[in-house]
Amino acid sequence: MSINKENGSRYHTRQRPSPRLPPMLPRYLVQAGFLVFYGWLIVQFALWTASLQTTGPPPSPRPVAIDGFLPYNGLVGLQYWLASGEWYPVHGAAAFIVLAALLSALLLKRGFCSWVCPVFPLSEGLWRLGEKLMGRTFAPPFWLDLFLRTFKYLLLGFILQRVFFMSFPQLQAYVDSSRHQLADIRLLHFFQSPSTTTLLVIVLLATACFCIQMAWCRYLCPYGALLGLLSLFSLVGVCRDPRRCIRCGLCSAKCPAWLPVMHKLRVRSPECFACYRCVHNCPAPGAVTLRAARRLVIPSLLFGILLLSLFAAMDLYGRFEGRWHDERAPQEIRRQMVELKQE
Repeated sequence: MSINKENGSRYHTRQRPSPRLPPMLPRYLVQAGFLVFYGWLIVQFALWTASLQTTGPPPSPRPVAIDGFLPYNGLVGLQYWLASGEWYPVHGAAAFIVLAALLSALLLKRGFCSWVCPVFPLSEGLWRLGEKLMGRTFAPPFWLDLFLRTFKYLLLGFILQRVFFMSFPQLQAYVDSSRHQLADIRLLHFFQSPSTTTLLVIVLLATACFCIQMAWCRYLCPYGALLGLLSLFSLVGVCRDPRRCIRCGLCSAKCPAWLPVMHKLRVRSPECFACYRCVHNCPAPGAVTLRAARRLVIPSLLFGILLLSLFAAMDLYGRFEGRWHDERAPQEIRRQMVELKQE
């Protein structure tokens, strides 16, 4: 409030809002950093794999973080640990990374999906491109959308049944087999020499993500389904303050999971990605926030720091325990590759 010097009357002046960090910026920076890291990781692993075709030692050690692309083997490693009390020495990092992702779902919703997973920014970029070029994206009818969402849970159930219902002799036979021990190399060869069917499936999935926002994450990703179920127990969630809300509907309209944020006091859904898109697009400061136990506001910068700290701590713990690195010698891996070709 100010006072007019000529007549002494009082009048209100509009204060300029203090500059603040855009809520989406930390997520974009973390996503970009991980995408660069994944690109470097894949190149290094491809060079390391190619060096195994020679007789000399590899010029550089195997990049252990490549195990992050093996969530199924990570679950198998966790099951082996639960069944035997010991950490299997091959693809141990995969188990640590999966464990970190599971903990992140309990602590930070599906932050792993929207901040760390390499598929999320690709899917997000495709539907935003489709929206820009076509002027809109397409949403299936509610009954069809609900039916399609069951597929990722069916896939998850199939995977969990295979992993956690094996007898220990079956589990031991699997982890000792080349199917598990060469899973990273087999995955690389799968994408280096894709079949016509594989290319067709990739094109169909990309087209689906282009037309329907987050189609892969919404309908088919079993990893996201598992994290979503665990996130239901998280104390962190998107909250709406009805006293500050102007009911413009932008939070619901901008949600990539099509959640009715405007009609909720707290979003309790396994579909919430904790992507901060609703927070970013809310024009009323403080109306939509991500909070812990409905009290502590978690800015996106702090969220990113917490998420990265969790994975860094799991990395350091695995290294400290001596269970992060693969214990196989290059000669052993070459022998397994020869046996795999003969199968």
